Amino acid sequence: MYKVAFFDVDGTLLEFKTHRVPQSTWRAIESMRERGIKIVISTGRSPHEIPEEIREGFDCYVTFNGQLCYDEHGVFREASIDEADVRAIVDGCYEGLYEMSVMQRDRTFFSKLTPRIRQVSQKVGVTYVPGDLEDAFTAPVFQLNVFCDAEDDRLFLDKTKNVDVTRWTELFCDVVPHGGGKHLGVRAALERFGVAPEEAIAFGDGENDLSMFAEVGTSVAMGNAWDNVKSQATYVTTDVDDDGIWNACRHFGLV
Repeated sequence: MYKVAFFDVDGTLLEFKTHRVPQSTWRAIESMRERGIKIVISTGRSPHEIPEEIREGFDCYVTFNGQLCYDEHGVFREASIDEADVRAIVDGCYEGLYEMSVMQRDRTFFSKLTPRIRQVSQKVGVTYVPGDLEDAFTAPVFQLNVFCDAEDDRLFLDKTKNVDVTRWTELFCDVVPHGGGKHLGVRAALERFGVAPEEAIAFGDGENDLSMFAEVGTSVAMGNAWDNVKSQATYVTTDVDDDGIWNACRHFGLV
């Protein structure tokens, strides 16, 4: 029935407690591989922020919320943020409206390591480093993270023309090119594999996974997912820390 499975990373593949993939999830993935199902990472992370244990061995990678997609043969989708919009958001940071991070293919850096940003660092188990925001203009920017509450997104949206925002945490928003999102990466991967949407299943927990859910025939929300994600999923499983992937795969007869 299924030919490809897409997995979000934080809160879906990776436990929040250990920042590792649970052994039950590895067993589920191996069972799917034995059935000939292609296994895909679909994350808001950059390639260099993907943990070592899942950095290789998957059939393809949808990164930056769909803005950079690649497999062993190379990149098959690439979309960066317009430089004028990067400038507008950087200028807002200079004005003290918010803090931010810049996500390029080989580097991610932060305007300042505030308590809010350190909280995210601890949550995902990634060490963050500060940098010069002018370096944002030395290489393509695939995603920006703006650390503000949702009601304050207008602080930069009113000054930009070609960006959209999505969230997987209340601590910051992901800023991507207008119209961008995981759905475009998922769509590109399905086309690359020659697989129909109804032959795909996706697992996620954050708001940024909703567009991915819309591109596949079956969607699974983790037990720790946002309520609006659960309400739009085909099936709701248990928490990532409670064998969520394994239990969902058992429900759908994949293990």
